[in-house]
Amino acid sequence: ADDNASGTAALIELARKLKGNDKLKNNNYLFIAFSGEELGLFGSKYFTEHPTIDLANVNYMINMDMVGRLNDSTHVVTVGGYGTSPEWGTFYNKYDMAHVKQTELNFKYDSSGTGPSDHTSFYRKDIPVLFYFTGLHTDYHKPSDDADKINYTGELEIVDHIQNLVGYMNSQPKLAFVKTRETQTTTSARFKVTMGIMPDYTFAGTGIKVDGVTEGRPAQKAGLQAGDIILQLGDYPLSGMESYMQALGKFEKGAKTKVKFKRGENTQEATIEF
Repeated sequence: ADDNASGTAALIELARKLKGNDKLKNNNYLFIAFSGEELGLFGSKYFTEHPTIDLANVNYMINMDMVGRLNDSTHVVTVGGYGTSPEWGTFYNKYDMAHVKQTELNFKYDSSGTGPSDHTSFYRKDIPVLFYFTGLHTDYHKPSDDADKINYTGELEIVDHIQNLVGYMNSQPKLAFVKTRETQTTTSARFKVTMGIMPDYTFAGTGIKVDGVTEGRPAQKAGLQAGDIILQLGDYPLSGMESYMQALGKFEKGAKTKVKFKRGENTQEATIEF
């Protein structure tokens, strides 16, 4: 459901909202649901290589991939592609000031225009992008990722926010494109194993801070607890979420490895079996 019925539902709802807005006269809007993303961005790559419109006329691309699990405590929404145009920063500065008491969304910005989702294909064509994402969870790639766990109120708030963004951009000139750093995350990081933790997406330090541990899953069996900061998984140091996903992508189900983590002031090591 979250991956990615949430994005599909957001796409349809956004189309409904924009269709009913008579003020958006300066742009045309194309709504696309791509397939083959996890096989290697096949759908979006094909579109950008065989477009149905002139890509030179495309102002920007907004990608909504896994936007259905807004955390009611932190309200964190990761916004990727923030650095792909200076105008994104202008909008968010104005938005934050105007909506400081009207929304609980807590935006976490990632400047990179690349990542394991379809916005990357458009970034490769020098098109400014934004990528909305409410974060990984322990139901990722499992049958338990179902509709009853979607935060519908939170998702609607994200859709309303994007509608405000589109409305703002309607009155702006064509966006300037800026090349950004390359993220190391690839589609191969959509991993085959999980640790069974809920990462703390607001953590700004080095490593992965554990916000919660699922009973009976590898992390819990290895003795990890909420509050621990995972520093290394096997041979792979963890600097943040991207390196964490990369590391998980290296392991197969049944594999054993060492996990190094910090608990309080002490650094510890344990064996984890996936």
